[in-house]
Amino acid sequence: MRSLLPFLQNAKHYLSFLGNRQFFAFLFFLLLSASFWLFQTVNEVYEEEFDIPVRLVDVPENVVITTELPAHVRITLRDRGVVLLRYRYVHTFAPIVVHFDSVATTSGHVSLATAELLKPVVAALESSTQALSVRPETMDFYFNYGLSKRVPVVVQGKFFPDSAYSIMAVDVEPREALVYASRSVLDTLTAAYLEPIRLHHLTDTTIVRRKFVKIPGVKYVPNQARLTIIADRMVEKTVEVPVQGVNFPADKTLRTFPAKVKVTFQVGMSQYKKVTDESFVIVINYADLIGRKEPSIPLSLKSTPYGVYRPRLTPDHVDFIIEDINPSDFPDNDTP
Repeated sequence: MRSLLPFLQNAKHYLSFLGNRQFFAFLFFLLLSASFWLFQTVNEVYEEEFDIPVRLVDVPENVVITTELPAHVRITLRDRGVVLLRYRYVHTFAPIVVHFDSVATTSGHVSLATAELLKPVVAALESSTQALSVRPETMDFYFNYGLSKRVPVVVQGKFFPDSAYSIMAVDVEPREALVYASRSVLDTLTAAYLEPIRLHHLTDTTIVRRKFVKIPGVKYVPNQARLTIIADRMVEKTVEVPVQGVNFPADKTLRTFPAKVKVTFQVGMSQYKKVTDESFVIVINYADLIGRKEPSIPLSLKSTPYGVYRPRLTPDHVDFIIEDINPSDFPDNDTP
């Protein structure tokens, strides 16, 4: 057995050596094929989009830019992969610089041809590179010299509460926005409209931010508003409200049967204690009773308090009589 031990150790070392040689051979051919694939790939022709930054400089302090230039333009280039990789990671494109004084107009609106601004960029490309397209084809910006006015902020939205809930209020902050625009636009602008919004299944107070609807040449300060939508769980409540007569002659009075009716309504829990019988008014006008042959008259609420939904009266008709007041009940008008 002892004589076999060196042989086994040498055999194990030999097999390990063979295994390492096979591994390195595999790794060599793998790298070789990967290099060949990469060489073939980077030499194929591709189309690639590149973003080139745009900068507006030398803007005077008394000028307000109401609609900015786009932050970048997009150019599509065609060339071999290796060239496009250089554009992407080595020779990056310098930003397009627009000097305000060189393009300003008296109208406050500047429109620039993107292809003209890109000529220095295209001239610096390699001879094999093709510029296929640019976006946008024209770049616009608007400016004025501080003309502005304040207008109310208008919410454009629909808000739907979950079942057993109701929308109690929709608040917007700020209530007004400062608008910068040309004189002709300011003369016709009556409000700052927020972008439309729809919210469903609301069960609690919800706060969202919305930007203003974009209008060319208009700048809003601030550039957005905060909406607060208050939803509250609805509960039912009943109060008793007296029936009152209005516009009756001094010598007549109204008596109804019953004298009070029940008003049942739905109200948010936050308003439950605030809405009482004194929050409702039920009246019968004397003119509606003159010549009436029926002994009863339908009732209606003169107004519905804020936050009250689906009120109903029980009963919704009352019997009535018009009573004459005894002259002796009037206060003595004789002067001493």
